[in-house]
Amino acid sequence: MSAANSRLSSLLGHLVPTGIKGSTTATLQAGSEHPVNYHTLSPTAFLPRAAAIEPEAEAIVHVTANGQLLRRTYLEAADRARGLAYYLKKHGLKRVGILCPNTPAFLESIFGIAAAGAVNVGHRWDVLAVNYRLKYDDIQYIFTHAEVDAIIVDQEYLPLLEPYRSVNPSVPIIVDTDTDATEGQLSGPFDEAVLEGLKYDSDTGAKGWGSLESQAATEDDIIALAYTSGTTARPKGVEYTHRGCYLAAMANVIESGLNFHQGRCGYLWTLPMFHAMGWTFPWAVTAVRGTHFCLRKIDYPQIWKLLKQEHITHFNAAPTVNTLLCNSSDAECLPAPVQVTVAASPPTPHLFEQMTNLNLHPVHVYGMTETYGPITKGYHMPSWDNLPPKEKYKRMARQGHGFVTSLPVRVIQTDVPEGTVVDVSRNGTEIGEIVFVGNICARGYYKDPEATRKLFAGGVLHSGDLAVWHPDGAIQILDRAKDIIISGGENISSVALESMLVTHPDILEAGVVSVPDTHWGERPKAYVTVKPGQQLEGQAVIDWARNVSGISKFMIPREVEVVAELPKTSTGKPSNPSPPYRQNDLGLDLRERSRIRVLPSASPLGSSLWFYEGSVVYAGTSLSVGEIWIDTSTYLESSRIVTFAAGLMHHSRKPARFSSEAPSESSNSSSPDRTIDDDTDFFTSQANDSQSSVGLGTVRDTNGHMEQDVMLPPIGRLPPELLISIFSKFSSPADMLSCMLVCRGWAANCVGILWHRPSCSNWDNLKSITRSVGAPNRFFPYSELIRRLNLSALTEAVSDGTVVPFAQCKRIERLTLTNCSQLTDKGVSDVVEGNRYLQALDVSELRSLTDHTLYAVAQNCPRLQGLNITGCVKVTDDSLTAVSERCRQIKRLKLNGVPQVTGRAILAFAQNCPAILEIDLHDCKLVTSPSITSLMATLPSLRELRLAHCTEIDDSAFLELPKHASMDSLRILDLTACESIRDDAVERIIQAAPRLRNLVLAKCRFITDRAVWAICKLGKNLHYVHLGHCSNITDAAVIQLVKSCNRIRYIDLACCNRLTDVSVQQLATLPKLRRIGLVKCQLVTNESILALARPKVSTGVSCLERVHLSYCIKLTMDGIHTLLNNCPRLTHLSLTGVQAFLLPELTVFCREAPPEFTHQQRDVFCVFSGEGVCRLRDYLNQNVTPQRDLTEVTMYDDDDELDEDEGQVTGLMHAAAINDDDYIDIGHPHG
Repeated sequence: MSAANSRLSSLLGHLVPTGIKGSTTATLQAGSEHPVNYHTLSPTAFLPRAAAIEPEAEAIVHVTANGQLLRRTYLEAADRARGLAYYLKKHGLKRVGILCPNTPAFLESIFGIAAAGAVNVGHRWDVLAVNYRLKYDDIQYIFTHAEVDAIIVDQEYLPLLEPYRSVNPSVPIIVDTDTDATEGQLSGPFDEAVLEGLKYDSDTGAKGWGSLESQAATEDDIIALAYTSGTTARPKGVEYTHRGCYLAAMANVIESGLNFHQGRCGYLWTLPMFHAMGWTFPWAVTAVRGTHFCLRKIDYPQIWKLLKQEHITHFNAAPTVNTLLCNSSDAECLPAPVQVTVAASPPTPHLFEQMTNLNLHPVHVYGMTETYGPITKGYHMPSWDNLPPKEKYKRMARQGHGFVTSLPVRVIQTDVPEGTVVDVSRNGTEIGEIVFVGNICARGYYKDPEATRKLFAGGVLHSGDLAVWHPDGAIQILDRAKDIIISGGENISSVALESMLVTHPDILEAGVVSVPDTHWGERPKAYVTVKPGQQLEGQAVIDWARNVSGISKFMIPREVEVVAELPKTSTGKPSNPSPPYRQNDLGLDLRERSRIRVLPSASPLGSSLWFYEGSVVYAGTSLSVGEIWIDTSTYLESSRIVTFAAGLMHHSRKPARFSSEAPSESSNSSSPDRTIDDDTDFFTSQANDSQSSVGLGTVRDTNGHMEQDVMLPPIGRLPPELLISIFSKFSSPADMLSCMLVCRGWAANCVGILWHRPSCSNWDNLKSITRSVGAPNRFFPYSELIRRLNLSALTEAVSDGTVVPFAQCKRIERLTLTNCSQLTDKGVSDVVEGNRYLQALDVSELRSLTDHTLYAVAQNCPRLQGLNITGCVKVTDDSLTAVSERCRQIKRLKLNGVPQVTGRAILAFAQNCPAILEIDLHDCKLVTSPSITSLMATLPSLRELRLAHCTEIDDSAFLELPKHASMDSLRILDLTACESIRDDAVERIIQAAPRLRNLVLAKCRFITDRAVWAICKLGKNLHYVHLGHCSNITDAAVIQLVKSCNRIRYIDLACCNRLTDVSVQQLATLPKLRRIGLVKCQLVTNESILALARPKVSTGVSCLERVHLSYCIKLTMDGIHTLLNNCPRLTHLSLTGVQAFLLPELTVFCREAPPEFTHQQRDVFCVFSGEGVCRLRDYLNQNVTPQRDLTEVTMYDDDDELDEDEGQVTGLMHAAAINDDDYIDIGHPHG
């Protein structure tokens, strides 16, 4: 016999229960009354069983009240529960209450109290767990009603017992300090009781668990009383039996998958143990020998810390807790899935989507205190994976089917006499009440026969919850019967309304109640809480519900109140207060004052465009609303309106100035001048810069015959293409405004231009634009006019709520959300879904985005040509492969800093997207050589390839290219820090891509002169070359490079410490040299500087703009002074570590050192840029005499150079720009 079986036998072998009276079952031996095929069921046996099988298995992990980390084995936990049981037996305490948070003492007491029960006492209970969130009088009522013999209380909650103790002073109170078992020491009354019990066992024969009731004599005896929260009446005591708890625990093991994992189950106690006895999970987790991670309180940072650091596999929580957990600032997608049992108030599909994105996989259950907690589960069907996400999560939110240890759940009609049970139709529409029958229904209410009779009327357990029954047998809760709001004869489900409200991106929680209404009888009012960092007004929620949510009109709440916290029951469910109705004080709607109305934000001009039944009448350019009011009786005829408008246009000779205080219904956006954020996204080189997509597809014409009836001059009938071409050249708002006043056609095209690319450079502009997009009865279809949307200027101020109004803009072609770090999958997906015109998407640095967003892109954006997901660290190959398969027109792809990208995704794009021109894979460390080989061989049109810091790439990526592979289109190749690249690879690169213009080999430390000689073959094609840290290069190679490639504009030779003045003197002959990097080239002297200052070129003036000379320690003041005076275009000069310039009178002209620099780095930092260069030059000219003896150093002239497109190079190499900060080396400034 194994050691484990031996221990189990010694502990439990003598605990065979008494048999069933009258049983004829075979017995162990002649005359025995113990049947072989039966034993009574009690979950108490799970603890000694676990201790017998795995005594050293970790049972409890807990941070105690005094901050100590407690880890306890099953052997230790079983011994402590045994000690408590013997203490209770010694003192004759059979009815024990518990008033504690989720502590080890609570867990051990559940087993210890039950084990102490007297065998022959009928109809008694052992455990009474009380909700410490209840009111004082409710706590007093429960302990009095239950007639407890003793109370175990946590020290923190001792004051809650004062009302009870004042009238029951003789009831023993056992205080747990929650500071126990640190270094094996017992402390506090509870631990002293455990110690006393262990001693009592020892003194009375050391029988251990053998003299305790780990299995009940009668399984229908009460093991615990669980009191309801009592929101509408006194709490009721629900009777839990040994058998019911055993079968409920077994059901939870199965339904929550507690034993379906590798290794040990790790269960986090976010659910209060007092809540329906922790849904029987104290027993269920112990049954599978899992680890209980106890929490004194809900602390979301602590929860996330445990989820990330400990082996947590499961936890249970109400939707409220899960909502706050998902919205915590510490939330991030977990590396391993965690099963989360979700119950209490009905969860929303939106919550399930949030949880899934964080790798928290919901197990949706439903139940009540009267069913030992959960009794149904929403079983996930494989076919749901093929459904759209919203429909999938909607089905996951159903309450599902009955547990495996219960009979099937049913829904019965409610309009029948009490006691009559008639099922509703399984059609998903007929509403009825949920009822239960089976093993895990409670025995009844303690000392309340009338309530028990009503609970079991008709032979079923009534839940009081309303639901529908779907054809597949699944149930779906709509509301509690008492929470249905009947407004004007319409039934409004508060649950359905709450589920809709929490989909608003700024709303955290929502509760809906009924308020009286003189007309409708009653109507819904909503209370909402707002996510951290967000602001929201009630009216904004109402507008959103009306215009965006899609719910029925009668369900829209007329009142929404934003509150700091929703009132909840003690178990975490939202309670239903009856707040007083407060009349909303709404201002006068100016549009109702006459038939002339203000056009809601007709353009980002900031003016109020006034219309009469659809025609422009006046633009209040400097007047607030109401200062000019047109008499409608004077201008009823359309012809007179047009004449009046034309007269206004000709009468105004001075350019109009726009009001700084535009009316609330008009746009506050800035003028249509091109702003810096118009084209600052990474797709600047993408096609479609024309205004071809500008214009109005449809314009609502409330008086369509107007312009047909009026004889317009020829100018009014010009074709839209010509008008757009003309209007797009305007730079003055006044010019645009004057054109808008000519006629409706001109106004429509002007508005189309203004809304083609709305300016969202500040928050006020954005609010004005979103208000206009979502406004009802708008004159122009603004949502159809927006083609380019760029919110990157607002960065972290943009949230999911910000972009909600743009979800209706289904013709956006370019969407730029760079650095909008608060956006999540929800916000981005809402904008993307249904937008088949999207061509370019930039979501760089949105680190919370997951595959969900890219799947939405793949499904909705077949025209996509540019995708930038730089820094989206949660994206994987799976979604990228889907994008490659569905978006085959992609031309530009940026995957920089996406660590999970591998060769699989790269190969997918190579195979599916033949039009790719640019691909960036900076810091994609899982990308390997074979995928790059395939990429280059498959995409002959590729123009730009950036592989910086792809450390797995080696020579084979290029040497394995097909022999005749040609990449004539490749212009930019960046191999920064690909340290395995050597000369052979460079030679093959030049052979395959002979027209390279920009080549970056920085930190390719093993290349030599041989590689540089190969680069020389690029000739006049080469404009930019970066050879920083290639320390094997010598003067001979650089001289040959200059002679062969005399169009070089930018060259970086930082840390090439073999180079001397000879190289720099040769570089100075380059006629178009703009930037040169010589950081740490410590053999360079003033001769090099003088050569750069006075090059022999046709213009006679140096073109140098940026010179990097940090740590060139041989330089002096005279050389730099000469350089400054002879390089008028110089805007950047770095001299970090050059002693001659580390003088206070000179460093005052330096720019600030980067904030991350240490004090030592700051001391030697010396970089002059912009105005600082000019000020340094002026200072030296005033205080230092320049050197006059200049040495003739120029060796090479080439005057026949003309650049066909010099501007193309500028800005393209931002990822590999020369930067002194990369070469700051304080530890070895001369090495």
